Amino acid sequence: MTNTPPISARGPARLSFAGGGWVIALSIVLSLVVIAWALIGVLRGHRPTGDGRTLESYGFDLSNLNTRGGALVASGNPRDFLEALDAPKTMAGFEMLAYNSEHRSKYVVSDDRVIGIVVNAESRAYPIRLMNVHEVVNDTLGGVPIAVTFSPLCDTAVAFDRRMPEGEVRFGVSGLVLDSNLVLYDRSETPSLWSQLGEVAIAGPAASRGTRLVALPNVQVCTWKHWLESHPATDVILPKPGDERRIKNTSYSRYLLSSSLNFPVARWHEPGDMAAKTPVILLRRGTDEKEILLAEACQGMSPFPLGDTIVEVDARAAPASVLFRSQDGTPLLTRSGLHFAMVAFDPITAK
Repeated sequence: MTNTPPISARGPARLSFAGGGWVIALSIVLSLVVIAWALIGVLRGHRPTGDGRTLESYGFDLSNLNTRGGALVASGNPRDFLEALDAPKTMAGFEMLAYNSEHRSKYVVSDDRVIGIVVNAESRAYPIRLMNVHEVVNDTLGGVPIAVTFSPLCDTAVAFDRRMPEGEVRFGVSGLVLDSNLVLYDRSETPSLWSQLGEVAIAGPAASRGTRLVALPNVQVCTWKHWLESHPATDVILPKPGDERRIKNTSYSRYLLSSSLNFPVARWHEPGDMAAKTPVILLRRGTDEKEILLAEACQGMSPFPLGDTIVEVDARAAPASVLFRSQDGTPLLTRSGLHFAMVAFDPITAK
């Protein structure tokens, strides 16, 4: 039996590296590094732009602002709070099963929703879970520079050609919303603001020129399994380091299941025949358009006419997933989203 004195008789405890003091020392060092990094950002002018409340604090030229009757407000977050993803890495879709088995948390599984796009016969999937934490992806597909955008508050996916008369541009998240919809900005010396669903510049030099965005046709939202089966040669974009944690902590499920809207929508007055957040799909070809309930489409629809073409429907019921294609292979503009957003922006996008 050893003569170990009782705790009360040992005297004051002393920390040593062997006794765990290194943990505290390391914590102090890491804290100092974080503080120093934050101070360097401030000194170099990297402070967040936008106070989350006032439009003027975001640093955009609003002298020619034209919202066409919509409500432009701050989202509560600064500019680039969600960082756009530039030139993402990709992998072949058929390799996803092996990729998931090699990682602790699965990235994309069968029932996950993706934004599927085809440009010049090249297909690519953009998982909604990843889009939730970036909202904008500046990419190149089929040799065409594109911007893939997703507005979680409207559940809308739109892809644009990034080639402008002034040259190729890249987009970021402005921190503002127009009628609860994503507002983009171009990363130029004198940036303009752009409406995702309005498909037009609403402030800045591009608004003075009346520049519109060129939306890509055949942008579909469906399950990963559905897209992979329909496009077996597809690839899929990959997250960048640090995205996994953000993806895990970001979800809009509660918002989508609620009946309330987080921001004012000036061009929406609920008529009572359909709830604001009812999932719908808007199809457009030229000046002809048709809005379809997602639930009805997934129950099975026969081919139907739209303008001078016939639209074929490939639907799955559980989980809800639907793909549309024109019978003659001609481009078809598709919009999946919430009913209130389609109503709010239809007068702007209809051309």
